[in-house]
Amino acid sequence: MSRIVHLDDGTAIKSDVIASFDDAICAPENLARGFNSTNFWNFVESDMYLDLIGIYSTTYIDACLDVLARELI
Repeated sequence: MSRIVHLDDGTAIKSDVIASFDDAICAPENLARGFNSTNFWNFVESDMYLDLIGIYSTTYIDACLDVLARELI
């Protein structure tokens, strides 16, 4: 079941962005960096860019990452 998460302006975050974030935060190679460390979040961001840069702007990806990370921690 998918969840609905909104950006600060009320816009719903697209489901493929949420899926990319979920994959990145669960990736063993990212978790090995130490959950919630700077390196962890850098690798999560990189994974999301690799997945989504051909579809969405960097501004949108960054905004989604910020909201999804806040929701997680």
